[in-house]
Amino acid sequence: MTSPFDMTGHTVWITGSGSGIGQATARLFAQSGADVVVHGFNQMEACATLCDEIRGLGRRSIALDGDLTLEKNTSAMAAEIEAELGGLSVLVNCAGGSPRKSKIADMPAEDFDFVIRTNLHTQFLAVQAALPMLERADKASIVNYSSAVTRNGGVPGGTSYATSKGGVEGFTRALARELAPLGIRVNAVAPGLVDSPFHPFDAREKYAHIVDRIPLGRIGNPIDLAAPTLFLASDAAAYITGELIEVSGGTRLVS
Repeated sequence: MTSPFDMTGHTVWITGSGSGIGQATARLFAQSGADVVVHGFNQMEACATLCDEIRGLGRRSIALDGDLTLEKNTSAMAAEIEAELGGLSVLVNCAGGSPRKSKIADMPAEDFDFVIRTNLHTQFLAVQAALPMLERADKASIVNYSSAVTRNGGVPGGTSYATSKGGVEGFTRALARELAPLGIRVNAVAPGLVDSPFHPFDAREKYAHIVDRIPLGRIGNPIDLAAPTLFLASDAAAYITGELIEVSGGTRLVS
């Protein structure tokens, strides 16, 4: 019998896959049989190296690089995917960040807008660009990245980030309803604290007080998020849409 996690025949575009969670997700999809579109922002060397690794598994892979906040870039990327790989069946919106932290009283409006564009507007543009290909695909799906901060409010100075990720959750549910008649499933993953280049510091040290309260007793790793993402895109989740999986080591139990 074929495994429900077998992604043979699928082509997946994983935004933000030049490092961290996205990179681990790209590897796992390739190991599961998918062709993979790798994307980074000013990470072309890392993306090219990952593409070579994926091709070594016998999969097709191309590397894209660019700022996803610009519609001209997402449109060009979708056109390249169509030209090089012939289409797309899975979109994973993993790109994002938590820059420009400050108290709301001191936060410039342009900083708030920048974080919203980085984490929410990018997902809108990627979906819009990919949608014509997804509509033609068999068993198409979208997996968006939210965050556990939408439930607990996040760290001090992170209001804009928590707000942007709350928008992702609303976007995911609304999109799931809109696209269900087309057979396109839309779900989301919400990471807790993860050890990855997302943090420009040692998250274990800076957030030791948070790690100490995680019921499973450790910080997350990128592969911990890659596996649920694969699940949501696979046949194992064929009857799931509009849902969010929090992957936080049980933090929901204590916060």
